[in-house]
Amino acid sequence: MLKQLIARLMVNRSKSRQYPVEYLEQKHVKLDEPFPNDSSYFYGSDREGNAFIARMAFRGPKRFHEYWFDFRFPGVGFFGIKDDPGPDGEGFQMGALQWVPVEIGRKWRVTYQGPVKDAQGQSHPCKADLLFTGEHPIYDYARSSDRNLIAKAIASEKWSKEFFHAMKDTHQVHYEQTGSFVGSIELDGKRRDLNLRASRDHSFGSRNWLTWDRHYWFTGISDDGYHFTVTIIKWQFLGRLTAGFITDPDGVTDAIVQTTDLETIHRDQLKPDHGTIEMLTRSGKKQILEFERHGEFPYLHDGKYMMREGIATYRLNGIDGLGMAEYGFHADLYQVD
Repeated sequence: MLKQLIARLMVNRSKSRQYPVEYLEQKHVKLDEPFPNDSSYFYGSDREGNAFIARMAFRGPKRFHEYWFDFRFPGVGFFGIKDDPGPDGEGFQMGALQWVPVEIGRKWRVTYQGPVKDAQGQSHPCKADLLFTGEHPIYDYARSSDRNLIAKAIASEKWSKEFFHAMKDTHQVHYEQTGSFVGSIELDGKRRDLNLRASRDHSFGSRNWLTWDRHYWFTGISDDGYHFTVTIIKWQFLGRLTAGFITDPDGVTDAIVQTTDLETIHRDQLKPDHGTIEMLTRSGKKQILEFERHGEFPYLHDGKYMMREGIATYRLNGIDGLGMAEYGFHADLYQVD
């Protein structure tokens, strides 16, 4: 009981901070963190099967940065940057890859001009200019997770200096937003105009991929205007934590506090292409999310943590939707194709 009380006080302290949106939308690489990290991410897809994903993670002077810029055109193939896009610039920039705030908390412009490679390793000239627009305000995860469940998970572990050092990875600032991507990608001189349903996230703090066990993260927008995200993360030093939200067409948001666990999702296959997730929101509503994955973008972090970004279609409470379905696994613990 004493450990649970102390754990609850710890959780309340870490989850009670409030930052203005102007602060949140800046790059934060805090060198006093054990593993400094600032990660920002964009994803979009449409009914025709076009899909786009981009990410930059700034990780301080002692670790390699992470960068994604990949897309799929149906009938044409997968393309992406394979080489370092260039040195850090001001704000969110790595060489030719850049996102610039157009309207803080709502609009971001994503641009890239340079080579991309296809699945066979052949190089192609590419130019991209896309504008993300959030339909609802950003959602800060500090408002989402069930604090009692987090405290119970912390209290159940054996406490040590090493445990609390690793726990700093769970104290990240993390927020998301869903909306649209409108713009174009020019490949081999041929321009394709895109109008995608989209999501973005931004997190900063400490992140050590080598301590992650596995996770899933599903996000999307239904045809009737519901926006959603649900995630479970399990570290090697801590049991699973759940977070997420559902926003209705009027902009009212309900936090997800319980969801189908990792063991159930991966019971029959480690990386299932379809399945069902049951979610419970803070207001007591039960939500049913059915998913299908239609291809994926694969990534590997620090040589050990495997990410699989799935191009997804959904049914949220029986209504179709579009989005992304991500799995992550530690290579020493799981065998993934």
